[in-house]
Amino acid sequence: MAAFNKNIPVIYYHSAAPKNNPAWFRNYLTLELKYFEEHLKYFKKNGYEHIFLKDLVNGRRDSDIHLGDRSDPDFHRNDKGKRGGKAVCLTFDDGYLDNFIYVYPLLKKYKAKATIFINPVFVDKRPVVRKTLEDYWNNKTSMEEINRWGFLGWDEMRFMEHSGCVDIQSHTLTHTKYFVSDKLKSFHHPGADCLYYIGNQFPERLPYYIEDNNFEKLLPYGFPIFEDKSSIIARQVTIKPSFSHSVIHLLKDYKWSNSYDFDVLMQKIKPLYDEAKKNNSIIESIESEDEYKKRVYFELKESKDIIEKELNKKVEICCWPHGDNNEFAHKTALEIGYKATTLGKANKSNLIETRFDRFGLGSVKNNLFLSNLKARYKIQSYRRRSPYFQINKIYEFFRDNF
Repeated sequence: MAAFNKNIPVIYYHSAAPKNNPAWFRNYLTLELKYFEEHLKYFKKNGYEHIFLKDLVNGRRDSDIHLGDRSDPDFHRNDKGKRGGKAVCLTFDDGYLDNFIYVYPLLKKYKAKATIFINPVFVDKRPVVRKTLEDYWNNKTSMEEINRWGFLGWDEMRFMEHSGCVDIQSHTLTHTKYFVSDKLKSFHHPGADCLYYIGNQFPERLPYYIEDNNFEKLLPYGFPIFEDKSSIIARQVTIKPSFSHSVIHLLKDYKWSNSYDFDVLMQKIKPLYDEAKKNNSIIESIESEDEYKKRVYFELKESKDIIEKELNKKVEICCWPHGDNNEFAHKTALEIGYKATTLGKANKSNLIETRFDRFGLGSVKNNLFLSNLKARYKIQSYRRRSPYFQINKIYEFFRDNF
């Protein structure tokens, strides 16, 4: 595969909505919609062509890009000296429902495109197509009615794909984390980010967990939480249920709230924990190297197969959840048939032709002017435009050395 143009910005988002959901313990992932629309306005005003990530991965070049004002000094030459326009790739991770309700109508409005990375286990299994911001614009619904939280359904993804505005790709199968040692790091409590350790036990509840008031209560408070890692790099350990039950029993009279003192709780269970550690009686089993490799292979292949079957398309790109990956996972993805994966947290020296890097755009101090300024800086720095690129290099030098 030919190396793709690394000067075309690849931007990532997650959730976008008019306001975040205060009841969702991951509402920090939601970008206020007005900031996302400002990004779209900027791209339109400055003559950017929106391309899917698969176009970039398949060798799209500056010389292929036809939009842009040729009198604009930023309408630059590519590496071969040919004149070219400007392009951008927008991506969304996780497949949240707001990508359909709010993002999709704005993509159509500004003639933009986006790649959405989804996890099949999170897909809403109901055959529904919910109302969107476009329905509100056309006086067919109210903002209150479209204010829904959850994940995309297959019918909604088909609808977006057929429009030509959205391309669906893989975010692996499960997007989960696993315990990797017997090192205690937390206890389940009200308001906890409990997605992974509860979701692993109740996977059928995952597509609906954001609006599921009982999701947090599926495990008792005091359930011990151990050191964990992304499923793609984790060597999973299974904790003995008897140990977890004993910890929960010792903490049953604790007055739980959204905040708690970890050290106080550790003192309450210290005799039990120390004795169990001494006798190696916390961990029930540890995943072998062979089991780990088979599981990662399944994560990647099953996700690809399901999406291809449901949407009748080829899946060519894998985005790593949490950015966590290793060389084995990347090579396995290529063997399965993916053409490229995200760089994620891998060293930038690994930025080869089958990997691509991304950066996020958010808000700054809830200020539209500052947010737009930072977005322009990041975009132009990525494109190696002067003086943004040079300023960023100076910043990175001082960040890494002082």
